[in-house]
Amino acid sequence: MFDIGFWELTLVGLIALLVLGPERLPGAIRTTAYWLRRARNVAATVRAEVERELALEEVRDSLEKGVPLQELKALERELKRPVDPDPVPHRSTAKKTAVNEVDDPSA
Repeated sequence: MFDIGFWELTLVGLIALLVLGPERLPGAIRTTAYWLRRARNVAATVRAEVERELALEEVRDSLEKGVPLQELKALERELKRPVDPDPVPHRSTAKKTAVNEVDDPSA
């Protein structure tokens, strides 16, 4: 990422040792490591959130290109309608046959 070599890192360490001294250097390293860790965690969280949003956007785009949203909503309404197990035309034909059997003098 930053392309820092061994000698550059050694030089930064020596300068930090001279500026901070041997007593405060371990605490400064711990504090720096803590903030770097937090920055990486925040970056990973943001990256995951962006990837999730992009995936949702791709799904929306594919749905809009494949099947229009209005058709899906119409299908949803149709599927939510109650189903009549005994439709009305079937009942009326059953009544007519029962009446015809009673009115038939040959029977």
